[in-house]
Amino acid sequence: MNAARALAERIVRAGARRVAFLGLAKNVGKTTALVATLEELSLMGVVVGATSAGRDGEDFDALTGEPKPRFRLWPGQLVASAAATLGAETPWASPLARLPFSTRFGPITVARADTAGELEVMGPVTAAQTAVTAAALEARGARIVLLDGAFSRRAFASARVADGVVLAVGMAAGRSLDLVLERARLAVELILLGPAPEGRPRRVFDGALTDEILRELPPGQGETLVAHDFASIFLSPEERRRLSERGVTLAVERPTRLLAVTANPSAPGGPTLKAPEFFEALGRTLPGIALFDLRANLSNAELPPGEQPA
Repeated sequence: MNAARALAERIVRAGARRVAFLGLAKNVGKTTALVATLEELSLMGVVVGATSAGRDGEDFDALTGEPKPRFRLWPGQLVASAAATLGAETPWASPLARLPFSTRFGPITVARADTAGELEVMGPVTAAQTAVTAAALEARGARIVLLDGAFSRRAFASARVADGVVLAVGMAAGRSLDLVLERARLAVELILLGPAPEGRPRRVFDGALTDEILRELPPGQGETLVAHDFASIFLSPEERRRLSERGVTLAVERPTRLLAVTANPSAPGGPTLKAPEFFEALGRTLPGIALFDLRANLSNAELPPGEQPA
């Protein structure tokens, strides 16, 4: 079985209805992974909807000028995007509904692909709008909704919106392999946060948990800081290290399922490793996590879907 099929089957077996594809940085292969999953789910006969958190799928990266993968949809699949992207250039898609909010490129529109086609996707801009958009895709037949966006704007991947996460990691996320691996470790550690342990002092945060808030209200020794979910935590690596040194732990009210991590050993204008080397290094850094390199066709997905390491 190829790695893309294995990832698609893992998502289906997990029973996840809304899966957020989170990119650790730009150009790490997030959209490539989502598009490959769309194709495999189509071949499996699973009706899928897709959208993005804001603008994605453009022809060229705005910063590097490198070509970017576009969203490719297959017959019967659904997409939610700004009306400007679903005009004369997409005759293969039939608009079904307009949603009650807009972007600077027009109202978000739900459409169905009549034949295969590619487009730039400009989706809703807030987590609340993303939840409404996902529900609209589901109402029109999507069994699974794939959500595309960056780790830096991860509100769309919160437990209020998504019930599973695929994290894309690539060499574009850092200047060296060590930096990339550390960023990946910290991101996975955040995504895998669980409930607060019993019998410890705790403080619950209703909104975002940031460095600034903790400077104003420093935590006590051994305290547990509880956020709604991982997407509500915006602490710098330095602050997280300081908390750990003081015995302060992080927890969440609503844990997230990390379904998989995808690996991309290349980086535009930066260091590129051989695919097996990067894959093996990432596997050592993230033991017990299902890992896929879709281009090199590498996978270690022996874990049951949704199972997390101890």
